Formats: sequence, structure tokens, C-alpha cells
Amino acid sequence: MFWRRKPDRGFEWHKYIRTTIKLRRDARRQRVADARRAAGQQMQAAGVALAAGSRAAGGAAREGARAGLWALGLTLQAFWAFLVHVLRSLARFVVGAVSRPNIGIPVALAGAIAAGAGMGRWRVLGLDREATATLVIGLLLMASLIAVLARLKGWRLPGWTGAGVGVGAVLSLMGGAAWYASAGGFGQLASLTANLPLIGTGRSLEGRAYATGPDTLRIGNVTVRLSDIEAPEGEQRCGGGANKWRCAQVAESVLSRLVNGRKVSCSLGGNDEAGRRLGQCSAGQKDVAAELVRQGYVFADGSFLARYAGEERQARAAKAGVWGGEVERPADFRAKRWEEARRRAPEGCPIKGQVNGASRFYVLPWAADYERARVQTARGERWFCTEQEAVAAGFKAAQRG
Repeated sequence: MFWRRKPDRGFEWHKYIRTTIKLRRDARRQRVADARRAAGQQMQAAGVALAAGSRAAGGAAREGARAGLWALGLTLQAFWAFLVHVLRSLARFVVGAVSRPNIGIPVALAGAIAAGAGMGRWRVLGLDREATATLVIGLLLMASLIAVLARLKGWRLPGWTGAGVGVGAVLSLMGGAAWYASAGGFGQLASLTANLPLIGTGRSLEGRAYATGPDTLRIGNVTVRLSDIEAPEGEQRCGGGANKWRCAQVAESVLSRLVNGRKVSCSLGGNDEAGRRLGQCSAGQKDVAAELVRQGYVFADGSFLARYAGEERQARAAKAGVWGGEVERPADFRAKRWEEARRRAPEGCPIKGQVNGASRFYVLPWAADYERARVQTARGERWFCTEQEAVAAGFKAAQRG
């Protein structure tokens, strides 16, 4: 028959096929398992190597940090040794200099004057910052007498004494430099020097006076600027918001009430940068400048030993005059105007040199007519960077009051 099954001859094909597939599947699974095991072993070996490398890197970093700190310590130690050497050399030099009578005695005398001024200010105004600084500097300068006496008597000073004199002198010089910087540099020193004749025997001037500005008055044909005060600038405003007022004009009105038509006595000293005489003036028993400061319409000057610092503190406490609202010291106002004008001026030189006939004068950025002034180089007018430069070129300061 057609559908007759072939007889088995001892070989079963279906069993063979199933066995072959199973073997191949098992072999494939084994290969996958072997690959996973090999990958795990490689990752483990990499982790071990990474950990070892990290430990080695950390150790190297720690050693490097220790070496860096050691080098920094050595550098600081060397710098400290150098600094000590310099200070010792400077102290020996200063002690050697001030031990000479022709140097040490004038230095000690200057120290005595400074100490006396500090004590006087202490008694009048209290032990404020300026009185303390003056006393300390004066006493340190007076220490030069120790070195002078040691040189004259042949004494051998202990190391700490000589070092103290030297360091004291160095600190005095540093204090003086800080004073010059905070008070406006050597220009402030020149101003103080110009005022020295006011202490003691200066020229006297008496007569009926009339105010010509917030800090100037005229007696006869002499214009006197009140010394030791700082008046608001003509364009300066005081107060705040809608209540701003022209402080310079009000100060001039107050000065007019104090002196106009009255007999005023002035002790004259040097001249200011505009050529006006500096003076301390009294109307009756009143110090005119002190009264202006006390009423709060002008400021005590910013020098190291401001004469009217006490009156300014009284005005500030009473909120008198300019102290009743927003206030800006004239020096700050001028600095702001200077910076604004410097940014606009050619080559950053904001002072305008003007020529009017035979007159040659310069206008500063805070002057009332500064914006109206035009520099015409064809007429010989020019820009200046400093007042000293303008004066050297033959220009004078414009009259303020």
C-alpha cells in the first residue's frame, strides 16, 4: 500500500534531532556563561587596579602637599628673617641719625611741639583721635633725646632701648605720611605752613568789613579769607529732595550779618592759592570763623589739627545749618566734580585756562562759570591737568568770592 510506514532499521531520527539541538543549546549557554564570568573577572581586576592606582595617587598627593607646605614654611621663614634684618638695619640707621645732636635735638623739639599741641587739644576738645595721634607721634619723636644723650655721655644702650628709639622714629614717619595722605598730601602741609604766621605775631588789620563770599570779607582794599574753615562751593546744594538750598549763598548772608558795617580786627598770615590774605578775624568778642562753624554754615578744615573741630561737633549735634539735612563736605563735592569733568576733558585735563585781555586765569570744575567757559586755543587758552601746571604757565586762580 502507498501509505505503508517504512520499517525501523535501528535508528530513530527524531531522537537524534532533539539531542543535537539540545547539545547545541547547552553549548551556546555555556559560552555565554563563560563570557560573563570572564567579563566579571576583568571588571574585578580593573577595580583592583583602579583602587591601587587611587591609593598610589592619594599618597603622592599627600606627599606633594607636605612638600608644598614645607616649601611655603621655608619661604615665610626666609621672608621673616629678611624683614627682621631690614627693620634692624633701619632701626640702627635711624638711631645713628637721631643720635647726632644736630638732628636729634630738632626732632625732639618738633616732638615736644607736637606733644604740646596734642595736650592742648586734649584739654580743649577732649581726647579724640587727632589729639591721641598727635600725642603719640610727639612722644615718639621726643624719644630721640635718649639717643642724643647716649651719644654725648657715651652710654651703651640696651638692645631693646635702641630698637625702641628706632622703631619709634619709623612709626612717627609712618604716622606723618598717613597724616599727609589723609589731609590732602603736601598741599595740606603748604596750607598749614602758610598759616603759621597766624600763631603769634602776625600783621593786624582793622576796619569796617563787608562780606564778599561765604568765607571772605573785605576791609578797605584788602580781601581776607577766613583761615581754618572750608566753605561750601558756589554750585553746591545742601539739604535733600525739594528742600535743597544754595549753601554758599546762605553762608555769605550769615557772614554779612556778622560783619557788615562793623569794626573787625584780623590777624593776617600767608596767602591762599588765589593770592588773598589768610586771617583770623574777630567782630567784637566773637571769632567770626568759629561762629560760622558753630551755626553750621561752613565746615572746620580737614587738617590734622582742625582749629574748629569742637564747634563743628556742636553744630552737628544740634543739626544746625547744613547738618539739618543731607550734607556733603566741600572736598567731596570738588572731588566728584573733578572726576566728572576729567572724563569729558581732552586727555583727562579738566582745568580751563582762560584769557581776558591781559588777564590769564584758570577755572576749576566746581566753579559757577565752569560750564560756560570755552577753551579757545587761538587766543592762547588751554587745558591744564593740575593747578601747579596752570600757575607755571602764568595763569592765576579765578577769584571765588
